[in-house]
Amino acid sequence: MKASPFQVVLTAIFIIALVGGVIVLALTKAKNGSVNSVTVVIWGTMDTAAFNDSVSNLTLGTNGYKIEYIQKIEAAFDQDLIEALASGVGPDAILLPQDKIIKYRDKILPFSYNIMPLRDFKDTFIQEAELYIDSEGVVALPFTVDPLVMYWNRDSLTNIGESLPPKTWDQFITLVPRLSVKDANSNILKSGVALGEFKNITNAFEIISAILLQAGSPITQYGPDGLMGALSPTLATIGAVNFYTDFANPLKPDYSWNRALINSRDMFASGDLAFYFGFASEMSKIRDRNSNLNFDVTYFPQPKGASILTTFGKMQGLAVLKSSQNQASAVSLLIAMTAPDTINLLSSRTGLPPVRRSMLVADPKDPYQAIFYNSALRAKAWVDPNSSNSRAAFQNMIESITSGEAGVGDAITIAGKSLRN
Repeated sequence: MKASPFQVVLTAIFIIALVGGVIVLALTKAKNGSVNSVTVVIWGTMDTAAFNDSVSNLTLGTNGYKIEYIQKIEAAFDQDLIEALASGVGPDAILLPQDKIIKYRDKILPFSYNIMPLRDFKDTFIQEAELYIDSEGVVALPFTVDPLVMYWNRDSLTNIGESLPPKTWDQFITLVPRLSVKDANSNILKSGVALGEFKNITNAFEIISAILLQAGSPITQYGPDGLMGALSPTLATIGAVNFYTDFANPLKPDYSWNRALINSRDMFASGDLAFYFGFASEMSKIRDRNSNLNFDVTYFPQPKGASILTTFGKMQGLAVLKSSQNQASAVSLLIAMTAPDTINLLSSRTGLPPVRRSMLVADPKDPYQAIFYNSALRAKAWVDPNSSNSRAAFQNMIESITSGEAGVGDAITIAGKSLRN
């Protein structure tokens, strides 16, 4: 039976559509296969087992991503990366700490706002993540955040009749003198808090940063000539630095620390320090050091009546390097690594709060995690032009004041001028 012209046309259209569908499917599979079959090399300082466990959902099956993660010692990371890039054998991507954004900015390929719209970025990630935003796009996708919190010795507070830790600095300074124990020669035997000095205070740089941010100082800011120090001797900044250094002044009622004491985290673990400012990631280290220590964790104290709650947060983001030969694969992988499933695995494996806003609305069953989650929302940091120089500037500022070598205003001015590349 001879087919009608209509049947011939209809059959032709069906065959063309079928062939077209097969071609599209084949191209899609080929594209996905080419992206996923390329091994993406990532460098960072995160523990290898923790990293691999956190991305295990992305590497399963024949169509999974191929990831080679190389853990580097933090002290050697910069030199190793510079040498690798110079020899053309560097990684495709790195875990970029928030204090290294300026250091590596010229080596990073930003995620354009076509790929990661600014509105979507701000709605998805916590506020501190905005440090990774610049005029060309998103420098790195947030991966981890480690907020500064306050660990406290429950027995120390019980012994002075206090059941709860302080929420504000005003409450805090009334407790410290009652918690510090000195001998007849004013030698500190037990301390209320480790503040006032630098070398023997774990996280001194971050603690000072948090107090300055609470006082309203941006610490650095962009001007006509680029990033510059913004630390100046305003009333608020002088008050913040005086508050910090007073704890190392033997003439002040809240004197509780000096350079002769052991490291602050070790002293807390020994039971001789009532309050310790540490990061969420330090929980396991404290437990391992003294399994019998009766301690708890709460929020970093705030100024009385503060309208914006602030703490410091250490953040790491996922950044693609310009030198990568696998940029398309790296971009695809890093976006997948910041999806909810992977971030959930990461949080479960590391104990750190997630960087995604939507995941922080959950009420975790672990009481410690509840503090960490809320602290992640409060976390802030500042754009650091050179982390090594900045730490030295802060140390010089504090030690010149506590030694009497400089007045507070002059020390702050010198530190502000030192905040540069």
